[in-house]
Amino acid sequence: MKFAAFTTVAGSAGEATNSEEMVDNLRQQTILAEELGFEAIWLGEHHFGPYGVGDLPNPVLLGADLAARTSRIRIGQMANIAPHWHPIRLAEDLAILDNMSGGRLEVGFGRGIWPYEGPQFHPNADPRKDSENRELFQETVEIVREIWANEYFEYHGTNYSFPAEGTEFSHPKYPSNPAWQDGDKVTKLRVTPKPLQKPHPPLWMTVSTDRSVTTAAELGLKACYWQPPPLRIKQRMELYAQVRTERDGRPFSLGEDQAVMRSTYVASSMEEARRDAEEGIMSSFIFNDPFRGRQVFTNPDEELDPSVNLDWDFLEPRTLLVGSPEHVVERLQELQEVCHLDYLLVEFTHRGIPLGKTLKNLETFATKVMPRFVSGG
Repeated sequence: MKFAAFTTVAGSAGEATNSEEMVDNLRQQTILAEELGFEAIWLGEHHFGPYGVGDLPNPVLLGADLAARTSRIRIGQMANIAPHWHPIRLAEDLAILDNMSGGRLEVGFGRGIWPYEGPQFHPNADPRKDSENRELFQETVEIVREIWANEYFEYHGTNYSFPAEGTEFSHPKYPSNPAWQDGDKVTKLRVTPKPLQKPHPPLWMTVSTDRSVTTAAELGLKACYWQPPPLRIKQRMELYAQVRTERDGRPFSLGEDQAVMRSTYVASSMEEARRDAEEGIMSSFIFNDPFRGRQVFTNPDEELDPSVNLDWDFLEPRTLLVGSPEHVVERLQELQEVCHLDYLLVEFTHRGIPLGKTLKNLETFATKVMPRFVSGG
């Protein structure tokens, strides 16, 4: 099993009182994660910071800083919220980061879940406008791929059309080039650079519903699940494998090209873990509750009574990796047995936890849990 570290940065503040200190904390965490053998560091994307949540508007830019301070750990976004980005800028920035990092880039795409974010970037980025948001997401991903796959590209869709109508270019030193011109009229665009990894970096999508799982598989994107219990993950992994098998014309096994993210805190005992991490972990779940929908936390064919609270006692056995190393190992073994999981994103930072304890959480997981899931462990 491969293990990666994940953070939204808002939860990594520790004792930080300003953005400079938060970034420095993240640098320390990433350097330690590399030393401890984590596969990758994944960064979320959120904007506008209500209630102090959402302090990472640009995971690509911050990833460049982290890449310059490390040499082996892969640099990923889980996820770039595709409807928030101009597709050409997204393709350019990601390609630059892949080259700057020496080909260590992992690309994650998401549709966005918070209604106050999307409309600020594009009228159709509002997740409440489901069909428009999905179409914008798919167009953005398609354009990024087209740019990376071709020296010159054109695209004509509902939200974007490239080149823009009326684009012309001429230069006395260079004759018209039929590869991208018709006379002075520009018919295709040349976007550089291309990614270092060929044909492109690994591409992921965050998924929370059956429909999103199907979309990821149809687009050939790897899937990352945010928090579902093991039986729900298995059901969606089976759906993903079925659709990918039909798309790619070869059998996809359960768990292939898929990952799970889990809120994680490892301490000497469950009591200590709960005392340290409950408030921070629960603040994230409570804040996300209205947007993702409670189906995220249910098993197949299960319906939650409206009176059910998403409290610690409900969530811990379903979706959390918290407690002693032995307890966390048991939870991971369940995921491995039920879902054939082979890639885990460990959300190791939580609001209100000091930097020292955050680093200790990362170290304890790496030294007490990870070795149990390597060959011979």
